[in-house]
Amino acid sequence: MEPRDYVARLRAQAGDPGREEALRRDRAVRRRRIALAAGAGVLLLGGFGYWLSDVTGERPPYEPFGAQTLHEEVWPLEWPYTPDMPFRNSPASGWAEGADGIYVAEPNGSYGGLTAKDIAAVLDDVKTLLVETNLSERTLAGAEPTAALALLDPRGADEAVRKDLVTRFDPEEAYLDERGVRTRGAMTYEVSAAGELVVHVDYSFVYALVRAEAGHEVVPGVPEVARIAVRRQFTVTSRGGRLVLGAYASEVANHDCSAPKDGHLHPLFAEGRWKAGQSAKGPRVTQADLYDEKRVLPSGPGHCVIPTGT
Repeated sequence: MEPRDYVARLRAQAGDPGREEALRRDRAVRRRRIALAAGAGVLLLGGFGYWLSDVTGERPPYEPFGAQTLHEEVWPLEWPYTPDMPFRNSPASGWAEGADGIYVAEPNGSYGGLTAKDIAAVLDDVKTLLVETNLSERTLAGAEPTAALALLDPRGADEAVRKDLVTRFDPEEAYLDERGVRTRGAMTYEVSAAGELVVHVDYSFVYALVRAEAGHEVVPGVPEVARIAVRRQFTVTSRGGRLVLGAYASEVANHDCSAPKDGHLHPLFAEGRWKAGQSAKGPRVTQADLYDEKRVLPSGPGHCVIPTGT
């Protein structure tokens, strides 16, 4: 087309009375397309927001999301524990391991007619009783600590208390993590007016446990760990070569309080711990109170409490 003809056609189109109407229709179509595109974008963002809230805020707080991108030290309290940090967020993380936490001071003299050797022998028996009933691998796996219980005079404790002295787990349900047990407490003694050695015991044991049943993992290849805290406060008197149990109290935290009394402790893992916390049943105890060394337990065996943390 010649330039002269092209210019003439443009002039003719500019003077066409239908040109403005065609432009108006074209602008309206473009506006509708822009609006539809914007609406689709809003819907897409809304769907993403719903998905994001579903995988974060709407899921149970004990189910971790994106755990592999965070160091376990900064995981929320509700998230499960793992074998990498089984005592995460617990004062027990700095306690001694197992029997190392039961320190028996060497007597430095005679008291009320009892020699240092006499006193040391009784204190050793009390430590043996504590170790064999709360820390022995065989006992924790379900065995009966017969030899240790034989140190007790049966006339000084009823059967319920004797059973409560022992910490055991059902090996088909849970087993002790290799990090084991953390222990802390104190053992003091005095000589009574009758010349008998009276020993006061106050010890806490925190156990890290792994499910015996494979399958549930916090992240792929990493099993979940639960903690149970047991505290025992009691008095024994050495009499006639046996230990006579006097005042006695015990408390267990993060054990399933509704479980059958079968001689075992049943740990609550993350889901069970959260559900127990939502229930109004059972006494509650804060983590601060749970580890308060000055707190005196209510008298009697087997007080089961729901902790805010172990």
